[in-house]
Amino acid sequence: MFPHKGAKALENSGQLRMLLYKFLPSREIAEQVSLGTFRFYELMKYIQMEDSEGRSDSDECSIAFPKHEWTSFPHKAPKGSFRGVEFSIASTRPSLDYIQQYFVFCTSTRKDAASIGDAKYAVELNSDIFDLFEIVLSEALQQEKSEDLKLFSHGNIVYYDIHNQPDYKGHKRWKDVYLKHKVFSYQCEYRASLFISGQFFDELSVEPLQIANELYDPNFKKMNFDLKIYLRAGVDSSGWRYIEIDTNEFSKNLCSEPSKIYPTEL
Repeated sequence: MFPHKGAKALENSGQLRMLLYKFLPSREIAEQVSLGTFRFYELMKYIQMEDSEGRSDSDECSIAFPKHEWTSFPHKAPKGSFRGVEFSIASTRPSLDYIQQYFVFCTSTRKDAASIGDAKYAVELNSDIFDLFEIVLSEALQQEKSEDLKLFSHGNIVYYDIHNQPDYKGHKRWKDVYLKHKVFSYQCEYRASLFISGQFFDELSVEPLQIANELYDPNFKKMNFDLKIYLRAGVDSSGWRYIEIDTNEFSKNLCSEPSKIYPTEL
């Protein structure tokens, strides 16, 4: 049930479909997600916020080994050199100007409440929605193909420590947003990411963008509704920027029921 070109791309995407769970603090927000509204918050929120519920990580988008790791195993720390002088690298971080362009939607492959401490509800999602976003957004916004940066991407978080380090050779910049220290591995996080410039954010804040594609069934018969996605930007009451991908209209036409909502106590 996808546009002809999109169907081919989805078929060849190589992504494995799986059930994901979005943990949320209130029933009201959970219902919005279940109906098809996906709010991507700026990555800076999770770097700068202070909480004890599992959302905050000051080392987002970077590789940073805790002091006890690189002092206990200095021989395993990454090595660098300049003018023949070698040194060990305890952490690397991109510039804030670069990090500020990331917006993320975080989920978990686990259904239990261990991932986020204050979550009262979990919305069940299928990862194929992110395959669809990747196809539609890249085509509609005429994204230039790049090995280093992607307008939209999604996948499992890669958890590392000094004994199991990321693959530095051939590392693509868009993968920075999928790196976290293993101290967070209990979250089993799967995330989707938007890479949005400040200028595009401002444009979406003034005028939301509608993307529409014709739909065909498996027999190539045109369906009586389009695949419509709306993009809008805003700032919440706490001052954090966000991008929303709204699929409410499309979801209602395609599916008879919204996504399932579970109380996390179960």
